[in-house]
Amino acid sequence: MNRKKSFLAIAGLAMSASLVAPNAMANDDGDVSTRSADCNAWSRGGTTGYSYCSGLGHLGAHRVKIICVDTRGVETTFYGPWVWNGKTSKRKCPGTQGGAVGILRVGSEIRD
Repeated sequence: MNRKKSFLAIAGLAMSASLVAPNAMANDDGDVSTRSADCNAWSRGGTTGYSYCSGLGHLGAHRVKIICVDTRGVETTFYGPWVWNGKTSKRKCPGTQGGAVGILRVGSEIRD
């Protein structure tokens, strides 16, 4: 095999592995299938963060992850409760009475 063909073969294997591996999972029969989660994260009023995910499958769960900042600029990470597919996880920054603390960033964390 010449150099060009061997490079193309290796590149093709690497590309196919990277496309399948992140979402691949085996079912009870040993077949590999793919799935795709769709998550949205947002805040309301700058003090409460929300996360909603669908497409996790029957074993997946998610929770909201918020990073709160206080008046001194100190950032602290908090998490909402783990919830199943199609449910909303929510968490409020502590001490938000009077607007002393707010959300800097909101995201989702997923587990199988």
